[in-house]
Amino acid sequence: MLRRLLHASSATVLLIPMLGSWSLLRVTLVVAAVMALLMDVARIRLGTLGHRVERLVPVFRTGEAGRLNGATWLCIGYALSGWFPPMATAAGILAGALADPAASLVGGWAGRSRAKTASGSLAALAVSFVALWLLGLSWPAVLGGAVVGTVLERWPGPFDDNVLIAPGVACIVWLIA
Repeated sequence: MLRRLLHASSATVLLIPMLGSWSLLRVTLVVAAVMALLMDVARIRLGTLGHRVERLVPVFRTGEAGRLNGATWLCIGYALSGWFPPMATAAGILAGALADPAASLVGGWAGRSRAKTASGSLAALAVSFVALWLLGLSWPAVLGGAVVGTVLERWPGPFDDNVLIAPGVACIVWLIA
């Protein structure tokens, strides 16, 4: 549950433009992605450090012991989405922050904690739809972004879906809006 909460709370990076600027958000996202990548590589390569980090922050999955963790992939995805226009960036980050934990939570309730489920995908779709609608996007952009975010959340590929959702949603919102 802590992992889901941290994932969803990552949307708070969208407060940066309210306090500063979209340029500051872009710089922050790139710096955060580089720092997350460096820290994760250190965690993987330096066994003692890795064990300490994993005990200090108990959110790592067993399969992440020898590879990048979901948070690092999420930071990289946010950094990629930051290069789209502001509204598309906001849409990508909101979908990236909220769709995956919603799918995980609902999918877990459906009885399967690790595998992707249809009920989890419906939750991702609904949460993405509402988040993009609340941004005031056009109906085609809301629907397109929610569908793309849901499809990318189900990504079965060799790397984490967190790197795909934010830039994928940002791209489709930018193309449609």
